[in-house]
Amino acid sequence: MDFNKIKKGFIISFIMGIILLFVLGVYSDYQKLVLVFKGFNYFYLPIILSLAPLNYFFRYIKWSYYLKSTDIHIERRDNILIFLSGLAMTITPGKVGEFLKSYLLKEKYHISYSKSSPLIIGERFTDGISVLILSLLGCFYFKDGLLLLSIILLLVILFLYFISNKKMVYYVLSKIHNINFFKKYEDSFINFYENISIILKGRILFNSILIGIVSWFFEGVVIYFTIKSLESTISIFASVFIVSFSFILGALSMIPGGLIAVEGSLIGFLVLIGINKDLAVATTIISRFSTLWLGVFIGIISLLVLKFKNRD
Repeated sequence: MDFNKIKKGFIISFIMGIILLFVLGVYSDYQKLVLVFKGFNYFYLPIILSLAPLNYFFRYIKWSYYLKSTDIHIERRDNILIFLSGLAMTITPGKVGEFLKSYLLKEKYHISYSKSSPLIIGERFTDGISVLILSLLGCFYFKDGLLLLSIILLLVILFLYFISNKKMVYYVLSKIHNINFFKKYEDSFINFYENISIILKGRILFNSILIGIVSWFFEGVVIYFTIKSLESTISIFASVFIVSFSFILGALSMIPGGLIAVEGSLIGFLVLIGINKDLAVATTIISRFSTLWLGVFIGIISLLVLKFKNRD
């Protein structure tokens, strides 16, 4: 794992975040934006700041469930710190930095990448399915995006069918057996598939998606409570749809942390349903701090604690 590239990507993403904050201020009106923030009801602040951590809590449960299902056993304290450390890498391109968890498992417990990396891919994949389901529920309120979501859902179903069919997978593997790259890492590819096939089928897949729906629902209502704190209203269905669909667009963009793509879609949808521009910008700034940057901060602290702990 090239930490210099991750560090460079992290710094670039942080700078992008600062620039984006400035652009949002220009897009809105600084004076009007300040007035909106002055009307913030601090009674809702603990709720807003607790929604993303609740998401992390249930995602940690899923992560631990994956470890147990693939017969990986590590100390609970290390497990918590390793999981939270991955949050620091949320703003790396495509969240590839979350493979930091694989690196940490390799360094501390000598667990191979081919055994641990499928769990991270499974995490992101089932998170995507859960968010997709939440988005589809929101489409009862919003009709926009239904076609795109349906196409993505169809592709997901086809992929799951392929993964669950071992004969089909091994048939494909046999056809690419003579490719030098695959031949060199054939055992790792097979180990990777065997582990990812465990978590992406049957009861484990169903439970993972269910946990994901609960975890991402908490993050989905952040817009609802943020707008309430700014003395306006929005339905919970609309909030869940906007946050979930924006998450999908951000993931598809492959931009670190979904920067620009998520902010743009959040503001766009909020304006579309009648929220004024300044309130939409203020809501986006607050919600992104609580759902993105707070997680990055928690991840950095966890990574530092883990690094300090390993020195003892």
